[in-house]
Amino acid sequence: MAVTETPPETVDAAAPAVASTPRPEPTGLAAVLGSGDHKLVGRLYIVTALLFGLAAGLLGVLFAVEGIEPTTLDLFSAGSVYQLFTLFRLGGVFMVAFPLVIGVALVVVPLQVGATTVAFPRAAAASYWAWLVGSALVVAAYAIDGGPGGSSRTGVNLFLAAMVLVVVAILVAAVCLATTVIALRTPGLLLSRVPLFAWSVAVAAVLWLLTLPVLVGSLVLAYVDHRHAGGTLGGNAAIFGRFAWVLRNPQIYVVAIPVLGFTVDVLATTARARLGARSLAQAAIGGAGITAFGAVLATPYTGALESPVVVAMGLAAVLPVLAVLGLVGDLFRRGSFRLTTGALYAVSATSILLLGTLAGALGSIPDLETAGTIYDLGVAHLVLVAAITASLGGIHWWATKIGRQPANESLGRLAPLVLLSGAVVTALPDLISGIAGEDLELAADWTGGIESLNLIVLIGSAILLFGLLVAVVSLRRLFQPAGQGQRDPWDGQTLEWLTASPPPLGNFDAPLPVVTSAEPLVDLREEN
Repeated sequence: MAVTETPPETVDAAAPAVASTPRPEPTGLAAVLGSGDHKLVGRLYIVTALLFGLAAGLLGVLFAVEGIEPTTLDLFSAGSVYQLFTLFRLGGVFMVAFPLVIGVALVVVPLQVGATTVAFPRAAAASYWAWLVGSALVVAAYAIDGGPGGSSRTGVNLFLAAMVLVVVAILVAAVCLATTVIALRTPGLLLSRVPLFAWSVAVAAVLWLLTLPVLVGSLVLAYVDHRHAGGTLGGNAAIFGRFAWVLRNPQIYVVAIPVLGFTVDVLATTARARLGARSLAQAAIGGAGITAFGAVLATPYTGALESPVVVAMGLAAVLPVLAVLGLVGDLFRRGSFRLTTGALYAVSATSILLLGTLAGALGSIPDLETAGTIYDLGVAHLVLVAAITASLGGIHWWATKIGRQPANESLGRLAPLVLLSGAVVTALPDLISGIAGEDLELAADWTGGIESLNLIVLIGSAILLFGLLVAVVSLRRLFQPAGQGQRDPWDGQTLEWLTASPPPLGNFDAPLPVVTSAEPLVDLREEN
């Protein structure tokens, strides 16, 4: 057998020239559905969570109205009121607070660590679509008389399966965020130099990965029991009780850990000063994660709330917030003061979180016997509003990175003050009722609370809804068409302000300098 070889240059010369045509980029719906760009995925999370937030806020106002005369059921029917209340509680956590935090983090964290994308971008996109489908199925389950307290067996099964999908989607997003901070940092950006918002998101994501799988296991067990075992473990009546540990302290704190990182990053830039005891700030945020490990309460043992470990965690949860506030005070002592919208959001969110952790610490004292009462509802509301306020502040602060134009400054300055006042007015009556109330006044639902104080809760709920509306209106310019915006409108300290506004597909349009400190943009300005 003969083998004929042709010199490569002869083949190249004989080969016909083939014109290469650029591959067209998808547009419209195809671009949204098929995109793995972390900035687009983050924006989708933000917009959807805000829509759910407005609905949850309206539902909260309606329940506050019902709480004034809880026995009359003027607004809800007796057959649906319990279901809608559980939807309000679960939706506020898993359809508003978690996705809002994730949305801001997906856009900002890769920019802060100098990464060209988020870790596992397709998984990040899948997490949004899985969360969206799961949330829609949760609402659909309630619509067909499912969910906790529902009479439809199929609806209850659908609710349990959909909640598993929602929580798994959050866990996938947590993997992407934590991996981005740990593995995709630009050269020179040591973990000790990571911006504190990115650090706090990583700590929160790790806590989600350590605690939320316990909730998934409980949901799967409840699904198997309800569908195949005939409710031998309590059936439908016990379903909402499986969520109780997620909706109270210390577990509720896991969604608010990024508040601390956001506050320090924004106020350090506002004060135009380098953070002094950076290791203390990182330790405080890490400590906030330790005190938020609420999976220890995922047990049928009724005395778990009074165990020394749980009591100690509840009391210690306030210390990281106080440490961050101390560092912030030192920043302004050494630097200057500017009244920026981001600073107002940061101070408001941290103040709300401080009130929440102080209330949680007080409620952790066994002698007060507030566990399982409406007191827990007040603590949860404070923590959730703190997380939502910080997320709204993050959207405003990083508006030109998340969207296309800066947010409205006038409305932006009003929104955090309204949210702060609404959080206080809403939660304090529940906290007082949990300590001073008796019998039905202690119920941890719309029937609880001292009736004279429930009118104040209604006023606070209306203020919160108004504050959310003001914040949403202030952000409407973000998604209007515009050209290139200002790269660094705040004289920032970290890498996200080095890229264009809005950032290009690969995040940075030029190679990044090797990072030599925690404030690389301050270094560049000092060199120039």
